[in-house]
Amino acid sequence: MPNTQATVCLSALILVLNSIVICPQNMAQNTSAKPNRDINLVLAAHDQELLAIPDVVGVYVGTVQDGETLCLTVMLARKNAESEQKIPRMIEGYPVVTKVTGNIKAFERP
Repeated sequence: MPNTQATVCLSALILVLNSIVICPQNMAQNTSAKPNRDINLVLAAHDQELLAIPDVVGVYVGTVQDGETLCLTVMLARKNAESEQKIPRMIEGYPVVTKVTGNIKAFERP
């Protein structure tokens, strides 16, 4: 019996090590994928799930620092590491950028 337990433990260890080595490679491939859909369609498909994250007050199509590459920009009411961890860095091949904007209030009608 001890040999069977050792074999099971060794097999489990190999599975864990494989997942550690393989998963980061898969994530890197997913983040470098080219977008398949227009960014406005991607925004419409994901805005509600992003807005459901605490401290997220808005989402819009913007550009990264180069001024040309399109991205989804997520506006945060305040800097909060817990909320930022819930925001994906890429969605459907587009980068996601966060900006702290503070709370957003609608203007009153004149």
